[in-house]
Amino acid sequence: MFGMGARGPGMGATGVADAEGYDATYTNPAGLVAPTRRRLTLGYVHAGYRLNLDGMHRPVDVTDGLVLGADIPVPFGGVLRDRIALGLGFYFPFGVVNRARSPFPDQPRLALLDTRTQVVSVLVAAGVRIHRRVDVGVGVLALAALVGTITIADIGGRITTVAEEQLTTSLTPILGARVRALGWLRLGAVFRGESKSIYNIEVTNTLGARLPLTLPTLRLAGTAQYDPMQAAVEGSFVPLSWLTVDVGVTWKHWSAFGLPTENATLGAPPQPAPGFVDTAVPRIGAEASKRWAQVTLQGRTGYFFEPTGARGPVLLDADRHVLTFGAGMTWANRLTTLQVDAFVQWHHLQSTPRVGGDFAALGATIGLDL
Repeated sequence: MFGMGARGPGMGATGVADAEGYDATYTNPAGLVAPTRRRLTLGYVHAGYRLNLDGMHRPVDVTDGLVLGADIPVPFGGVLRDRIALGLGFYFPFGVVNRARSPFPDQPRLALLDTRTQVVSVLVAAGVRIHRRVDVGVGVLALAALVGTITIADIGGRITTVAEEQLTTSLTPILGARVRALGWLRLGAVFRGESKSIYNIEVTNTLGARLPLTLPTLRLAGTAQYDPMQAAVEGSFVPLSWLTVDVGVTWKHWSAFGLPTENATLGAPPQPAPGFVDTAVPRIGAEASKRWAQVTLQGRTGYFFEPTGARGPVLLDADRHVLTFGAGMTWANRLTTLQVDAFVQWHHLQSTPRVGGDFAALGATIGLDL
């Protein structure tokens, strides 16, 4: 939703061509090779929503989550020296592992915003330098999914429910490459597979002998969190020694998104196709930096336009204009480096007859070389 880490989200969610460290686990794993020291990063992200649907306020769960990241260069010697690095990235929403809601299929809802940030995410990636100008990387995104059963039974003359639920994992590949084409130009490309967090709870009963009718088996199933298969390309330009400009575009395969809520019973009529369409997201970001002795300050800004893939009468959304701002401070000496970053994003929904509103996100991270 907002990007990984705190640098990229302040630069229009760019970074495919120049993200480094744990930020790159999602943005482009090829960027993991750049750090030369082990670094641990701790951060926080928050977002509040002010949205409306069909002329009424639409409540969306506030985003509150913990971000953890680790950069781990692999200390090989010889020809492999400074050529392989690992990265870890974690997002933990406070209070939940996975939150899913299963509304009636014909109930209008914000298909791409409701509960979008309410699932634990884990990223593991590796980057390899195969040439002094070329890096490649591979990673895996893991989302928490929920499956189980709820049984309603008559036990000792009392109607009781017995729940058995399991957390499972949904895995998604991420592949990236980066080329240092010129001293002032870096190019990057990344492919991310479809990531999906599902829920599937079957509600059964053994009350047939006690009731004058038979209760059907109910199946509460659907998708709690979804990001489509996507591919992004980006160029990072350094027109001045103190200025970096990133420009890129991301294609998203939203047309593969199926029904977010499945029918609860076998006898229910089939739902119409959701009608999602593919989108292309243009992005631009800039970072200015200034160094004084051991301290370097960074200022960032950016913009991206997120066209919606939802076009149906029930699964609703709107195009978004997103402005981003960020700042960073790096303090370094011979023994260690301290990195502090912060970002703010403002998302404005381009109003439609049924959907409108705004929401804002902010976050901050602090990283320390170990």
